[in-house]
Amino acid sequence: MGITDGSGCKWVISKSVTDESDPSLSFASTPAMPCSASGYAEGSFDKLRWAVPNTYRGDTWSKTTVHPSGLMFNQALVPAVKGKALSFLNSRADQALFQVGELPARNMKVYLAFERPNYRVLSPFSSDPYYVVITADEAFALDAVELKRAVVEVYQLVKATSPTTVGLSNLFFAKNFEALYPEGYASETKDNILKTRMGENRGEFYFDARQGNNFALRREEIRMREVRRLQQQMAELHTRVLERYEQLKSGMKEFEGREAEALAQMAGIKVTFPSPIAMQDPSSSKSAVPMMIHVTGKSGDFYEVDFPRKGRVQADAELESQWYVLPAANMTPFLPLEDGRAVPTYRVYTAGAAEACKQDHCADRVSFGAVLAKEFPSAGIDFNWTPAVSQQHVIDWQQASAQIQ
Repeated sequence: MGITDGSGCKWVISKSVTDESDPSLSFASTPAMPCSASGYAEGSFDKLRWAVPNTYRGDTWSKTTVHPSGLMFNQALVPAVKGKALSFLNSRADQALFQVGELPARNMKVYLAFERPNYRVLSPFSSDPYYVVITADEAFALDAVELKRAVVEVYQLVKATSPTTVGLSNLFFAKNFEALYPEGYASETKDNILKTRMGENRGEFYFDARQGNNFALRREEIRMREVRRLQQQMAELHTRVLERYEQLKSGMKEFEGREAEALAQMAGIKVTFPSPIAMQDPSSSKSAVPMMIHVTGKSGDFYEVDFPRKGRVQADAELESQWYVLPAANMTPFLPLEDGRAVPTYRVYTAGAAEACKQDHCADRVSFGAVLAKEFPSAGIDFNWTPAVSQQHVIDWQQASAQIQ
């Protein structure tokens, strides 16, 4: 809210001092001075007086300087803001920031921040400033040594540019002003980095990396706890994967010479036709499931196959005399008998051209990885899995556990 004094100069004040029924407020300055080009009062005044007519409310401020921004400061703070433009003023006008410089190598902008009470009329800023640093990078706050280096550089910059304001005070690091000065009563956000203290105490520089609130470090600790939890979870899961792998490998002895078929079946690929009675069940045609087939030629509308056993398939795509793994649905119940017998017939589906297997019995399409991926879908296993992959998860957790202890 702005008001105009007897000389016609405008002043920046708060709204809370006036009543809705009588919003008048008198304001006077000594000496009376010409207004600046902006129309606002500017310069140094011996006395500033305000009052609400017909009430006891009012105050007098002595030795006050009005900054070109319209904000008022007591004389002791004038050297700190002289020649500096206002960088930020929060919505309540009780926090004012002035940039003193930058640390380009750290992508940091450093500010002196001034605070004043925000009730009644906004009084001049009179307290020593605190320090604010805005930066997009919070990595420095995760290491105590690097954090101290950064704080020392901030202190040195402040001392070089504003030597009268290097006293021990709060120091805030954040990614933006909104994190430090939110509207309403918002809690800490992900853009807060650090709150600590820095400055000269009895002529000596003071800073303790162990004090204050290191929001960035706290977030990193939470993140690392989650990483370790997931690491432990994966290690336990892959321990079971390795145990299952040993079981599968041991069971393969029964399928010597037919390992690919055994793995395919364990991976959910059909390698046999159902019984003749089951193939006549119309309900068996409702879904298509992956099936391994070996095409030997074509006769009319059908491709002849000899694996899983002698039969035929129908397909929209061209099939060669090769091995395939394709989704297949039973057509047998809906086709006429031949010589009084049902011929096993399937409809196979392809997305575009059919891709043949590169090896007999589609050995290139089946693996322990394919089987284990089906049994352990959350383990992140793919076709090319080897025991070393799971062993690495276990080793990583063992090493992480040793570091924690």
